[in-house]
Amino acid sequence: MIRLKGKKVAVLGAGVEGLSSAKWLREQGAKVTGFDKNPKILSNEVIKKLRSEGVQFKTGKNYLNKLSGFDLIIRSPGVKISQLPITNYQLLSSQTKLFFDLCPCPIIGITGTKGKGTTASLVYE
Repeated sequence: MIRLKGKKVAVLGAGVEGLSSAKWLREQGAKVTGFDKNPKILSNEVIKKLRSEGVQFKTGKNYLNKLSGFDLIIRSPGVKISQLPITNYQLLSSQTKLFFDLCPCPIIGITGTKGKGTTASLVYE
């Protein structure tokens, strides 16, 4: 199981998914820094609130320049891996992978074009 308390975690992308991840990681005791290219993605009020909760943010054109010294990097789907100035890809993760790593029970994936709801209901029952 991954221990997050005291870990330095970067969250790449400050959209809905990234903000939710940043808040949750902070609640788990991680030291969180959010990164986003768009300096206007968050209002001053949101940034102020998140900073009061211990979440820092780096934004702007060169927002990835300070992407070093982290124990874990959570990448939102909109951030291309090829853009990242990192060499240790073992630090790289996603919200989905983090859930898989922390989930204490088996996970069943159901895919396909037709019948997912029926199949999921049958698996549940």
